[in-house]
Amino acid sequence: MKRTIEVNDMLEERVECAKEETKDAIVEYITDNELSKPETQEELESLIEDIEALCDIQDKVNYNGRIDEIIDGCVPIYTYDIKTAFFLHGGELEDAYEIAGFGDNPLENNGMTAIYCYISQELNNDMDEVIAEAKEEIIETLKKENADLPS
Repeated sequence: MKRTIEVNDMLEERVECAKEETKDAIVEYITDNELSKPETQEELESLIEDIEALCDIQDKVNYNGRIDEIIDGCVPIYTYDIKTAFFLHGGELEDAYEIAGFGDNPLENNGMTAIYCYISQELNNDMDEVIAEAKEEIIETLKKENADLPS
């Protein structure tokens, strides 16, 4: 007897969600901690250069565990979603778990730990791109908000 089962593969959507939320957290951090109000175009240009030169943003944003919280929030909690992820991506999840060095049982914590490791790994692989998008968003907003500044 043949059976056809349809499942929703949500793992990559969860990774993309983590990237988007991390970008938003970076934008929030830079806006709250690194920006000043420019009064001239020259000050605006200097501020933009400072934003482009910012480094260690990931560490600053995650200082209080914000990125870790984002990743944790993207890990599925329902058994169906976890089992679906393992059915479709078991090898990748096991590899991410092994690389993270948490132990030898990727099904620990019902498999949620391995999924956390995978999302974290994928986010970290693309972190430069996420940071660049956040900086670009801030710079575009600054340019729009300050278009009428004197020279």
